[in-house]
Amino acid sequence: MRSLPATRLKIAAPQPGGLRERNKADKLQKIRAAARELFIENGYENTTVREIAQRAGVGLGTLFAYAADKRDLLFLIFNDELEAVTASAFQAAKPELGFLDQLTAVFRKNYEFFGRQPALSRFMLRELTFYVAAPETNRFHAIRERLQSDLAVLVAQAKAEKRLLTTADPALVARVLASAYAIEIRRWVGDDKPNLARGIAALREVLQLLITGLEPVARVF
Repeated sequence: MRSLPATRLKIAAPQPGGLRERNKADKLQKIRAAARELFIENGYENTTVREIAQRAGVGLGTLFAYAADKRDLLFLIFNDELEAVTASAFQAAKPELGFLDQLTAVFRKNYEFFGRQPALSRFMLRELTFYVAAPETNRFHAIRERLQSDLAVLVAQAKAEKRLLTTADPALVARVLASAYAIEIRRWVGDDKPNLARGIAALREVLQLLITGLEPVARVF
């Protein structure tokens, strides 16, 4: 039997990812959407994992394959977007900016992110105080660690360029800055209607104090 010329052969276009991977991604999207909707509608405390599974159209066993518990579901809602925000935030820290302006530019990205969904942000930031290790919770902390390590790089650059005069280790300075940011954003997002401009202004005051220090002014006799 004569074979067909190569030009007449019909070759199926390759499909991105297998059927199993697409099904997993679809279930993940449904679980994430269901959790977000129910947490907003009913509040975090009044929502059950069973309700989320029912709205997502999956069994409890399937849901637990994606998140360990209700708290982990809360982090599941945020992590993908927050990971992207953290990865891009330091692009806003332009080299020509002063150190305080660089920090403000970086942290503003996070304020904008959490400010878009303040109700959910309050729940998540509160749950960070005491948490049980779980996959999505651990992933959130890895994102936070990346923010802190990138801050350390920013501090080291500022020290090298004499824009920041401190003998402290950049990692320690970054930890202090990240701690101040964490406290301030919790306080800000706790408002009924968080105002971005006021939140950033309050954060700048705290960061300025950290940069300036608490050295006493020399007394004049």
